[in-house]
Formats: sequence, structure tokens, C-alpha cells
Amino acid sequence: MTARKLPAGPFLAALLTVLTVSSCGTTGSDGGSTCKVRHEIDQITSRFPSFKQLESTSWCGIEPETDNSRVPAQANIRLVGVLNAVDDEAVLKELNDSGLQFKPAAPQEVPAEIAKLLPEGAEWMMSEQINKRITEDLYFGSFYYDKRSGQVLFDCSNPHRKDGPAPSVTAGHPAGTLVG
Repeated sequence: MTARKLPAGPFLAALLTVLTVSSCGTTGSDGGSTCKVRHEIDQITSRFPSFKQLESTSWCGIEPETDNSRVPAQANIRLVGVLNAVDDEAVLKELNDSGLQFKPAAPQEVPAEIAKLLPEGAEWMMSEQINKRITEDLYFGSFYYDKRSGQVLFDCSNPHRKDGPAPSVTAGHPAGTLVG
């Protein structure tokens, strides 16, 4: 009997990505998800390279509330945070590009730990074209641009790295760690 080699296509890469983005958040004693703010720039630039070099970022990975069953479930990590691009003029220039069809938008359900870091009086704008360009329709993601400061608020589910090969399945990482 000979073994057949199955094609490793985009589906397999996406599945591996979902499985490796593990333990990004912590769960509070009440069973609810919490947001532990982190500042590693490389975790964000590897997922959103279109913003090029970042001056700073504050973000958290949140695991959804789960029941106490012992059956392993597919990872579903929400990555939410704010970034400041070194070239904030490029961000503001995109806002003025009529082809990107930015519209006023109010971010929803931003964790308090991130909300307190957002600029006061922000005028958030969102473009479906920008969302599709960044996510490549591989995962859910919303990117809100502030007209005043040039900051970008991101809110995504299971964003994958774009700076290397598909990640490998890894277990046993401490809570709050993004892998791959």
C-alpha cells in the first residue's frame, strides 16, 4: 500500500493558523474574558504589514468565554488594539482617497483596557475596501482610522502572520502568547 500525499492548500494553512494562535488572553476568575494589554510591535506588523513601520501599539488577544468541558475546541482569538504608524501622514492620506469610500463608524465593544488608550474626541472612519485589503478575506477584521490623530483601531478574529510560512501546530504556550 502506498501513501498518498494530500495537497496543502489555503484551507490547510488557514486551519493551522487558527490552531496556532493560542492562549492570547486570560480568563478572569468570574469566567469572563479579560484583556491584558501588550505592546510587542512585531506581533502586529507581522499581521498588518500594510502599516509598515509602527511607532507604537497597544493590543490584547482575547479568548471567548468557554464552558468547562474537556473537549478541545478550535481556537478563536479576538485581537483588538490601537496602532500608531511612523508614517501617520500615509494613514491620513488614505482617509482622503475617495476611492476607498471611508465612512463614519463607531467601534463596538472595545475592551475598557484599550478604550482608555484611544484619543479623546476621535473621529473614527472605516472602509470596507481597507478591511478587505488587509484581511484578504481570510478572517474577520475591522480597521477604524481616526481623522484627527491618524491612529488606527483594529478588531480582528484570528488574524494570521504574513511574514513567513504557514505556522505549525504548537501547544503549551503561556496565556497571552501569540504563536505564528
